[in-house]
Amino acid sequence: MTAAVLVAVIFFLLATLPAVPRSVPATVDVDLQRRTVAGAYHIHSTRSDGAGGKDAIAAAAARAGLAFIILTDHGDGTRPPDPPVYLHGVLCVDAVEISSDGGHYVALDMRASPYPLGGEPAAVVEDVHRLGGFGIAAHPDSPRAELAWTDWTVPIDGIEWLNADSEWRNESRVALARVLFDYALRPGPALASLLDRPEATLERWNHLGLRRPVVGLAGHDAHGGIGRGVEEGGSRRTAVGGIPSYEASFRSFSTRAILERPPTGDPVADARQVLDAIRTGGVFTVIDAIASPGFLDYRAWQGAETTPSVMGSTLPAGASVIAVNASMPLGAQLFIVGDEGESERSMTAPYVSGVEPARGALRVELRVPGRAGRSPVPWIVSNPIYFLAGAAPAGAAPPGIAQPVVVPLAPDTGWHVEKEAGSTATVKSSGSSGFEVTFDYVLRPGERVSQFAAAVADVGYRAPRFKSVMFSAVSAQPVRLSVQLRYPQGGGERWRKSVYVDAIPREMSVAVDQMMPADRQSGGAPDPSAATALLFVVDLTNSRPGDSNSIRITNLRFAR
Repeated sequence: MTAAVLVAVIFFLLATLPAVPRSVPATVDVDLQRRTVAGAYHIHSTRSDGAGGKDAIAAAAARAGLAFIILTDHGDGTRPPDPPVYLHGVLCVDAVEISSDGGHYVALDMRASPYPLGGEPAAVVEDVHRLGGFGIAAHPDSPRAELAWTDWTVPIDGIEWLNADSEWRNESRVALARVLFDYALRPGPALASLLDRPEATLERWNHLGLRRPVVGLAGHDAHGGIGRGVEEGGSRRTAVGGIPSYEASFRSFSTRAILERPPTGDPVADARQVLDAIRTGGVFTVIDAIASPGFLDYRAWQGAETTPSVMGSTLPAGASVIAVNASMPLGAQLFIVGDEGESERSMTAPYVSGVEPARGALRVELRVPGRAGRSPVPWIVSNPIYFLAGAAPAGAAPPGIAQPVVVPLAPDTGWHVEKEAGSTATVKSSGSSGFEVTFDYVLRPGERVSQFAAAVADVGYRAPRFKSVMFSAVSAQPVRLSVQLRYPQGGGERWRKSVYVDAIPREMSVAVDQMMPADRQSGGAPDPSAATALLFVVDLTNSRPGDSNSIRITNLRFAR
């Protein structure tokens, strides 16, 4: 009886294996096919917590039929990115995944930072933009709280609408055990069977698109093995057979970039085209374990004489025509999806709508019925075309807002230095009407031992009730300076927000309601007039052991 049950179980498992990917005939024009290249984004190598080196990962991508890979090893942005290179016929592009206090942020196409990037999410997003990069909120709704992105008020450039690491974390042990069996026979489809339609993330992406373009990407988060991630102080291991392998991950789904011209074989020029396609939203996702190859032509126009706009474009909200052409498996359904919901447009492609009002971010989903799961992942997900109302002119002040009342820092305010024992620092202040503070420091070189230095103003409850701290600042070297308020609660809890300072004098305004806890907190943000000290802090969040600088702060005041 036991043997019979075992045989029955094996036959059941074999009969319910994930289906072999369907082969789909290409129906879009040949030029678009040549300009559409498949790749993988969000990959870790041995440079951080991945199991394989760049060459081995490129070889796996070549076996999976990919044209490009984007490596996103963990880092602080100070390492110059490797130049693009072709390995095994696969274009390799280097990027970085940065850890912030509010989740991980992947920076593409960014030059090296003069100081470590980290801290508040807003600071990381601001720095990535300053350094010319394009930033993507990674695994934004991860079941692991420390990985999920938390600050949706900052102007992120992109969002991972799908992340493979997040998808397996919400599965039961029974489901994961089943996937191990399936993986032995059909690795790519087995991994794809874990993918559900991430409803919360897609709704968030829809909502963000009501205001401005936000590019959606599917992140493999491929490590080439199992183990503890870098955020857990560990690394991936290959001793357990490299499950899931890079190749299996790459066979589950891919990012398709629509280039201006077919690739030339020049790694620098081809990488520029891939990155430009991502920046402009000219990318879409194909779940290759369902069907392949996947091609998509998504356009819209307004008026009979206008040239159609492609995926990623922005048009005025209003009467529009939408056209979709795609290679579709038998029975696939085409949906136009936006913040106001979705509508099934056609059972087949090509599809052209009538003239109809269009608003917000409208994207295309192609779904294949019969897939298992709570909410099956779509086969193809496009980036939107945006139909947005006109925005107010840049720099225009909202009507009816009065200028803030400012109160200068008291001229007799005492200043002192606080620092880690091995670091050195001095602060010199002038209490004249041209108030000025010069803060010089050298952080202890060598190993990381929580080095910090701070210029501290003893406000001692003498500050008025205020909403922001205002000042001018200039420094010898670029630095991110943490502006902090210290309160008597909890033995001196601090709230902080950092600002960028360099050799160009700038006026700064730090809003109290945008400050975040620096360490511990006893409750919500205190009344700022209860602060006992105002601090200007440099620490290892955005500096390195041995860093030195001279910062000059003038015209310090509180704004009501």
